[in-house]
Amino acid sequence: MLPTINSMMVLGLVSLPGMMTGQIIAGANPIDAVRYQIVIYFMLAAGTALSTLFVVLLAFNAMFCSSHQLHLERLR
Repeated sequence: MLPTINSMMVLGLVSLPGMMTGQIIAGANPIDAVRYQIVIYFMLAAGTALSTLFVVLLAFNAMFCSSHQLHLERLR
């Protein structure tokens, strides 16, 4: 999640994302272009968060038994 959050911190300040730049060059309202780009970045962050949560839950279910004990033999 850290790379996604770090890229969101510099959005529009240091980097100019492609879709936003393309819309501004095409003559769209800059405020609308920024809004679309923010929505895209939030969708990317949400997708990353959901997939990370899914992988952690799968690993948890694979490595722990029903009494929440770690089974190291399941690593192999």
